[in-house]
Formats: sequence, structure tokens, C-alpha cells
Amino acid sequence: MKYLVSEQELLSLELAVASATAAARPQALLALAWQLRQRDSQRALALLADLKQHLSQQPLPSPDRQVLLLWLALTECEVATLHCELDAAQTWLDTAREAFNPATDHIAAGDACLAEAGLAKALGQREREMLALERALSYYATASDPQRRGLALGLLSCERGVTQSGPAKTDERPAEPMPGAADDATAANLATQTDAISQALQAASRAYALCMRQPAEAAALFTQAARTCLDMGIIRFYCILSMNASNCKLALGELEQASHCFEAAAERARHTGWPLLIGMTQTQVGRLLRLLGRGQESLQALNQALLQLRVAPAGLATAFACSELAYTLFDVERPLDSIEVMKEAMGLYRQWHSDINLALASARQARSLATVGRISEALAAVQEAQSLVAQHDYAALTVDINEALAEVHRRSKQPLPPPPEMSAPTATIHYAQCALNQGMDIKGWRPPPALLDYLADAWAEADQMAQAYSYSRMARLADQEECAVKAKDPRALVQLLSYQTLDAGSASSFADGTPESTPFLSSPISSTPPLASRLPQHGELLTSKEQAVLHLLARNYSNKEIAQSLGVSAETIKWRLKGMFAKLEAGSRRHVVTRARTLGLLVSRV
Repeated sequence: MKYLVSEQELLSLELAVASATAAARPQALLALAWQLRQRDSQRALALLADLKQHLSQQPLPSPDRQVLLLWLALTECEVATLHCELDAAQTWLDTAREAFNPATDHIAAGDACLAEAGLAKALGQREREMLALERALSYYATASDPQRRGLALGLLSCERGVTQSGPAKTDERPAEPMPGAADDATAANLATQTDAISQALQAASRAYALCMRQPAEAAALFTQAARTCLDMGIIRFYCILSMNASNCKLALGELEQASHCFEAAAERARHTGWPLLIGMTQTQVGRLLRLLGRGQESLQALNQALLQLRVAPAGLATAFACSELAYTLFDVERPLDSIEVMKEAMGLYRQWHSDINLALASARQARSLATVGRISEALAAVQEAQSLVAQHDYAALTVDINEALAEVHRRSKQPLPPPPEMSAPTATIHYAQCALNQGMDIKGWRPPPALLDYLADAWAEADQMAQAYSYSRMARLADQEECAVKAKDPRALVQLLSYQTLDAGSASSFADGTPESTPFLSSPISSTPPLASRLPQHGELLTSKEQAVLHLLARNYSNKEIAQSLGVSAETIKWRLKGMFAKLEAGSRRHVVTRARTLGLLVSRV
């Protein structure tokens, strides 16, 4: 049997079952179930139940029965793995291996290794997974099955791309381009090139290598590969690659396109019933909601994702969910919680040798640490990120690293050595400007309003009001453009909010929308109302709390003094000031007061 077939070939198998004679029916049922195992696992199980009943009623000769039981066991193993019934999956794998001789049946041996690789991934056993893929490739190398060999090679390349655990071996390096770029292909790789799934996985492997260098190109490759995986029935890969394409779009600031990339994949994942895939989908929902400014809903979705992922040992999917939870906690002014959750994510990334994700997490963690004044720890996190970027050429991450360095210099109470060749008034401006410049060198990248706002604040603190006002205006324009995109397709947000409640009823009982616990925190992550819900929708330009800040600001109070007077944290005051900067289109604290007087918000000098 072929390892995978297209939708058109699948139709032929459907017709074969419908028209099969009694003698041919067992083989027809098994062939269809095998191809449905990663397409529609519940239907595959129903076909296997029919097959078992048939075998109990009409015994077959021992050799034929042995072959059927071998592929039946492998099908059961893969389906059980997808449903996170991991003990059952191991039992079925052992049963399958008892039914063949690996010295003579290399196809069965290789297929068993691929099933073991999937099981090892679900169990969080990284070394076992990689060894199983290498053994599968070794078995297929001696079999005349280009599809299987190309599949094993592609899976191995993708896994190495995800973790950056090391370069591919010379004879395993993915050199085959997608159609249209293979004019100089040699005869040695033509067999692999002619198989669609092999090409798709090689494209995905190249996309992983590009996602932190050229995210626009990576998004195109992920999307192209995902379409082929959907046609060939690897639904899990289709969903994962589509979500990767969505992430690349998000890195470029293309929120609308990212939502569209994600929506179809999320709907597919929703109907599979596969816990790990649903948990990964919930993680992406949380990320998109965070970027839409829906902090409360994002926290709920990410907590649900972590609960969903608890059915299996912690692996990369759990690390991704923890990372996203940390980002959301930071956005809703919970930096200390963010730091603790990110520590768990970074530990998992190190365990899985996922350098690409560890580099990003380290850069983001450095900024969180700097925010709470833990400068030495922040610098250590920056150094780790810089080392990984230099090792793997993650060009896109230099933006995050420079943003972190800007915050480190801004928050440090002790003078730090200035960067070499600095021409800006302060190191904070220097690094923030470097982040902006390096981002502009990335194809398709758009400067986020938050970075432009940060530059406006930094120039204002340096008393360079012309530059501050210029960046403030750019931030407002970028923010208006982003808001226009969000408002352009409100259906996308409605869809996300419906996915957000996908498993609330089945995963656990909730109180106030918050899980009873998470895998990594001693107390649950509670939801904080997003900024949008704290700003006025109608009426006065400034809220009463902002008015209180304004009057103290007009008296030249510092942030710390304002915080002490109002009984809140300095971070809360900074957050309110940012809202005031935006509403009054001001580039500095002084400018806020001037604009407020102009607009009649301060009726007298105080």
C-alpha cells in the first residue's frame, strides 16, 4: 500500500470498498482505513471494526491474515497517538512489530518507525523521535518506494528545522526545490521530486530555516506545503503548517492575512478531536486575540490550551502555549507572572534543543526582566539570544534584541557602557532606532505602533521634542491603519471568540473564565480587563483616572510621585500616560500638559 494518497486516489479506494466482493472486502477496508488514519480517524476506526468483524466470521489463510493484522495494528497505533491514548498506541506498535521481520520487510519496518516517531513526539521523547525517523529513512533507502523515502527525509529535515538541533547530514540535506525551481535537478533526486508530499515537506523544511530571516518567503512556502498536506491527507501537518504561515504573517504585521491563514486550519483541527492539535490551535487563538487587544479573552484561551495539552507530557506545544501566555501577561501589566511562565517555556525549549524559539523567548524575557529592574538577569538573557542569533543567522530577531537592550538601558539605575559608534542622545534611543532600522530591512515588515511610541517617549525623555512629536505622529498613523484592518473584518474576531470557548466545557470547570490551575503556576492566571475596556467609549476625552494623572503631571510630579499620590504602581501610571499621549497626540509629558490646556482639559495653571 502507498503510504499516502491524494483526494482523487482516495475516491478510488472508496469505490473499491463499495463494490468489493466478500473475498476482496478485507483488503479494501484496510486500504481505505489506512489512508483515513490521519484524515478522519474516527471513520478509520469504524472501518477497522468492520474489518475485525469480517475476519471473525470469515477466517483467512494465515499469511494473508498476518499481513492484514500488521497494517491494522499500525493504523490503530497512529490513530491512538493522535487521540493521545499513548499506552494503547505503544501496545499496538508492539503488536505490529511482532507481525513482520525487519530484516526482510523494510517497508513495514520503516512504517513502524514513522509510527514510533509520532508516538515519541506525543510522549515528549525527543531523542527517540529523531532516532526513529533516522531508522525509517535507513529502511526506506533499501526499498523501491520514492514516496516513503522522500517522506522520511522531509520529516527529518522539518524536525531539524524546528529545533535547529544540528545541520542535516550530507546525504539527507533537503536540496530539492519546489516545482518551477528545479531546472538543474540531477537524475539522482528526480524520483523524490516527482512525489508531491516529498516536495511539500522539503518546502516546509526550507520555510523553517527562513522564518526568522525572511518571514514573507517562509509564509509562502508554509502555505504551499500546507495545501499539499491537505490533499494528501496529513491533516495534522496541514494545520501546523497553516498556523506557521499565520505566525509569519503576524511577524510582518499582516493581522488580517494571518487570521485568514489560521481560520481554515482551526476549523479542521476543531473537528478532528485530537487533543494536542486542538491545544495548539487554542494557543494560536490566544496569540491572535492578544494582538487584537483582547487581553482577557487571550488569557482564557491560553489557559484552556494548557489544560488541553496536559493529556500528554510537556513538549514543544506546551512550550509555545507558555510563551504566548507570558507575552499576554506582560501586555496586561503582569511582568512578574510573565517572567515565571516564560522560565518554564525556556526550560522546555532547551530540553528540546529548539534554538529558534529559545532565542525569541530569551529576547522577550530580557525585556520583561528589565521592566522590573532585574538588569543583570536581563543582560544574561540578551547574551543568550545574541549567541543563538549569531549561530543561526536569525536576522528577524535582532529587532527583539535591540528592543530589549533599549529597555535595559532605560531601566538601569547604574550607568551602562554606551554602545559603540552611538550617535543618538541616549543608548535607549540608539537601540530602539536600531530595532526600527533592522525591521525595515526585513521584506514586508511593518513598524508596530508600540515601537514608534517607545521612540517618541525616548526622544521626549531626551528633551528632543521635534523628534518625539514626529514619532508620535507616525505611531498614531500606524495605529489607525492597524485599527482599520481590525475593523475591516469583524467576522474574524467573532470566529476567534467562538474558538476561544471551544473546549471550556470539556476540558475543566472554570470560575470567572479562569482554569482552576495551570501546569506551571501555583495559582491560576486570572484575566485582567484589556486596555480597550478601560478607556471611555463616549463622553469626555480623558477618563477620571487620566484626569487625576493630568493634574499631578501639570504640577511636575514624577511617575513615582503620581503613583504614590494615587495609590497605584508606577507601571500603571506609565500605562495611563501612554493612553493620554495617544488621545492628545502628544510627544512628551510637557506636550500632554500643553495640549490639555489648549483643549480646555486644564482650566487653570496648577
